[in-house]
Amino acid sequence: MKKLLFVAMLVVSISSLSLAQRVLINKGDQYAGVKLALGSVAGASMGFIGSYEMGFQENIGIGGAIAYSGYSEEISTGFYNGNWSYTNILILASGNYHIDLLKNEKLDTWGALNIGYNVASVSWEFTKNSFNVPAPATISAGGFVVGLSANARYQLTEQLYATGSLGFGLGILNIGIDYKL
Repeated sequence: MKKLLFVAMLVVSISSLSLAQRVLINKGDQYAGVKLALGSVAGASMGFIGSYEMGFQENIGIGGAIAYSGYSEEISTGFYNGNWSYTNILILASGNYHIDLLKNEKLDTWGALNIGYNVASVSWEFTKNSFNVPAPATISAGGFVVGLSANARYQLTEQLYATGSLGFGLGILNIGIDYKL
């Protein structure tokens, strides 16, 4: 809790500074996007993200994302075979502070505080069961998540942007496309 309070105070302190920077997001600006999450949760190699951001005031945005990652692994013994299946669904809200780090007219950079919930589940399915071993129970897991990310959005056309995120989320690196609504 102390870390979260520290981060919140840091974001408020930074946002209150007038750094004479250009406006990267205006109140009412809206972006929707899709991303591919690389280096995803647990053993998954990738995941998929849908995101939205709206300008709350100059250089401050609020948004959200829904992300999915799933994978399975086969277990084989002499007596039984089966598959473990894992699923993670993240539902996130974010507060974003946009800052002109690289002074490039086509580049928007920002830091984000992400808060949400991970809906995770694990299940087992037999493909061979010689001794009628009972199947393990399906397990639901997950919980509250919080983290920081560094983000960038590069303007390709008037409304289309290449975007990337590094840090917290479904993947360590998320790459994709945003569309300005």
